[in-house]
Amino acid sequence: MATKLGLSFQPKKTVKPTTRLKFLGLELNSNLMEARLPTDKLKYLRETLISWTERRRCGLRELQEIIGYLQFCAQVIPHGRTFIRSLINFSTKFPSEFSTRHVPGYAHADIQWWLLYAQAWNGVQILDPPKATLHVYTDASGLKGLGGTFGDEWFSTRCPRRFRTRDIQFKEIYAILQAILRWGLSWERHHIVFHVDNSAIVACMGSGTSRNPQVANILRSIVMLAARLGFSYSCSWVSSSNNQLADTVSRFEYNRLFTLAPSMQKKPSATHPQLRGIKHMLTYPPGSHSSYGTASLPRPE
Repeated sequence: MATKLGLSFQPKKTVKPTTRLKFLGLELNSNLMEARLPTDKLKYLRETLISWTERRRCGLRELQEIIGYLQFCAQVIPHGRTFIRSLINFSTKFPSEFSTRHVPGYAHADIQWWLLYAQAWNGVQILDPPKATLHVYTDASGLKGLGGTFGDEWFSTRCPRRFRTRDIQFKEIYAILQAILRWGLSWERHHIVFHVDNSAIVACMGSGTSRNPQVANILRSIVMLAARLGFSYSCSWVSSSNNQLADTVSRFEYNRLFTLAPSMQKKPSATHPQLRGIKHMLTYPPGSHSSYGTASLPRPE
């Protein structure tokens, strides 16, 4: 039939109907709803990462090679792109393609994350069915504060003094992190849509990376918390006029809040006690099954 239509195919690249298919270097299984990194590629990933942990200097071409391979692997490693940005930033520091440079700590940190993940991962990403969706609205108001709403719950807090001189993009994504610290434990097995009125943050959350190192650091924390707490997420732009409740609490205009939404709880939500000291829990990649779908996730030693 294809020949009659004037179409031509290469026999070696043509397969009969099947539920298992190799496509662009990955193995897809429609019965099990899995995307798999082949065993030989997973072995190469682990060996390459181990060798990089011992490196003190590297050349630009060597660095570009591992960045390219990690980008390939990130197709089946949820949010893996988030932990490539430091390596990409490092690659811009070379004066020429023939020069070598000392590998900085921030680049080693990305390598270490990938190694911990790859050593405990079985190469499989489970393609999860759709989850129930919840909506969260957040906002940052210049030097004033941060706020957000989730159903009839809300929070309002001043931006920490050490962050007040940071740009608005940092504050907007920091507000999302604050929402997770308050309500994240109730989001397991759900998909969360974060509504913000900053298009740059929408792009950052969608791509999993940011050229702003301060924003990238917060994004890393969000990724790790989402995996730890078992929810997936996306980000959607909303106009300021449709984000009035979050805008109100970020400006501490509480009378206006209850005028606009009388059903709101009278007291703001506080950071959940179990999520107050997050620095240690974010040192390692996820330690339990995640709704992102990876079949086997790294555990701290």
